[in-house]
Amino acid sequence: MQFSLFMRGLLAASAFIPAAAFAQSETTEQEIVVTAPLEGARIESLQGAEILRREDIVAQLNGGLGDTLDATPGISTTFFGAGASRPIIRGLGEDRVRVLQNGIGAIDASTASPDHAVTSDGLDAERIEVLRGAAALAFGGNAIGGVVNVIDQSIPTRPADGLSFDGLAAYSSVDEGAQGSARVGFGAGDVAFTLSASARDADPYDTPLGEALNQWTSVRTYGGGAALVRDWGFAGIAVKRVEDEYGLLPEDPSEPGGRIELEQTRIESRGDFKVDVGPFYRLDYGVQHSDYEHTEFEGDGEPGTRFQSEGWEARFEAHHRDERHQGALGLQISDVDFDAAGDEAFITATNTQDTGVFAIERYDLGRWGLEGGLRYERREIDNATFGARDFDNVSGSLGAFMRPAEGWFIGATAAHTERAPTAFELFSDGPHLATANYELGDPGLGQETALSFEISARYANDRISVEANIFSIAFSDYIALVERGDVFWLDEDTDTSGFAPDAGDPGIPVDAEILPVFNFVQQDASFVGGEIAVRARLFDVGGFSVSGDAALDLVNAKFDGGGHPPRIPPRSLTLGLEAANAYWSARIEAVDTAEQDRLAAFETETDGYTFVNAGLSWRPQGESGAWTVRLDGRNLTDELGRVHSSFLKDDLPLPGRNFRLTVLTSF
Repeated sequence: MQFSLFMRGLLAASAFIPAAAFAQSETTEQEIVVTAPLEGARIESLQGAEILRREDIVAQLNGGLGDTLDATPGISTTFFGAGASRPIIRGLGEDRVRVLQNGIGAIDASTASPDHAVTSDGLDAERIEVLRGAAALAFGGNAIGGVVNVIDQSIPTRPADGLSFDGLAAYSSVDEGAQGSARVGFGAGDVAFTLSASARDADPYDTPLGEALNQWTSVRTYGGGAALVRDWGFAGIAVKRVEDEYGLLPEDPSEPGGRIELEQTRIESRGDFKVDVGPFYRLDYGVQHSDYEHTEFEGDGEPGTRFQSEGWEARFEAHHRDERHQGALGLQISDVDFDAAGDEAFITATNTQDTGVFAIERYDLGRWGLEGGLRYERREIDNATFGARDFDNVSGSLGAFMRPAEGWFIGATAAHTERAPTAFELFSDGPHLATANYELGDPGLGQETALSFEISARYANDRISVEANIFSIAFSDYIALVERGDVFWLDEDTDTSGFAPDAGDPGIPVDAEILPVFNFVQQDASFVGGEIAVRARLFDVGGFSVSGDAALDLVNAKFDGGGHPPRIPPRSLTLGLEAANAYWSARIEAVDTAEQDRLAAFETETDGYTFVNAGLSWRPQGESGAWTVRLDGRNLTDELGRVHSSFLKDDLPLPGRNFRLTVLTSF
């Protein structure tokens, strides 16, 4: 399309701008990445790291967590309509990306099916941190693709200085949606308290082709926490309740759509202590228990399948540091029971227990240094039908970095990661209508092993910044869900079912529902790609500082024996221009998503599209004021866009032109 050609030309022109980093300020560049066991400035992370502060999150809020993070380089979304989305990092999703809440796993059912929502959507988050690339040493084999950590202040980590309040109210035009959140903090002596609530309601959204069928949402969250905060650190407890209800796309436009109602209660305790015990200067812990349940209702209102997930996870870390050397030793334990009942219960009751121990060390000589680590992890899975399996995983990494000149950081890492299969990959056996497949696991699956390499180069000064990350992942025994070639049929009138070679088999009853059979298999695969981003302060005019930025991310995945893994996101390119002073900031950007023609055997091509977005922000009292008013426009040209990584990409396009008005206050 003509605009895509314009964007490519503009990207070439941007070479005259000394390349720069992701669309964050210089302040953000020096922020500490708390998700990583070895805390350090983002610019000196050996893997691609991203920090979204509250203002960044608000600017990107868009449906579920995956949709909100979709604007971040290297991240895309599973997009299952307005109600559910999960992040994909560098083409890897599901159990290969860990979604954390305050550094501890979010126990829900979002990895079981793309129509299952993540229980945190960022609306009430203070900060979101993303680690792109293998984070398995610190968070387990199922972080082989990366980590998304949604951080709130449910447990206060700072002393309470009187009464504080943070609030947000927003309205979006494309779905007549309303969003709101509020957080109150107060204290009594050394004890800090926080109370929070958030809500999101939306009608079915508009697309360039008309209204999206049954794509409404209604989300409520409530939370409260308290912590003892003193000079030695903090320790506290919090409770959070999530209630989410959203519509599902009907199988036939003439039929009513179903809905999902989910609820989760999460009890969490965290602490961080300054100590002087042998070599250790800091100890921290986190433990949480979650009780999750959701029910899928049919279009006629009758309850269908019910999913339950209940369990706990705990982390303990001990940190040491001297002039040149720092490191962390850790222990991580989790125990989760998962069960499903109903017509679409494609897996029986399963208990999964994970235990991991790890050590990560960094030796820094100033001009150069080394970083490495080792993790041992044991996974035990016990299924009510197929019995028990256990896996012993060993992962390790070694990296080197240098600072060749002021402002520069260059690093390279090699990592060996082992991931045990999940209960769904092992034991699935039944119709899965969300993906329109009959899914079959393989109880004999073995571990998935990845050998990954990553090179990062970054530069920053007061006017320009640079970031480039290039990665390569070679998988042995990569686990993929692929089409087997036959079909499964189900005749509700006679209550019979079976398998057949194809949909035209004469043995299939006339009115039977027919689903293609997909099974989990293992084959070697490779993923290659990277993220390159530029940002530069261009000039000052009329009291405004004007800057430009560009970001490119891409991934190419293939099976070593031929063909491609399914639902790999296409290349994405963003070009932006910003102007800001103490009271106003404005941004216009174009986001070009390429077509995807590198396909699995059962996929179809997805056309590319270009969205034009703009935003205007006003701070009536300046940067230190309590109020901010934002007006954001997304997809201003009302272009048709489809998400290749979505199971619904042929049936459900992205929202059309949208304007969102947001009012924020903090005092």
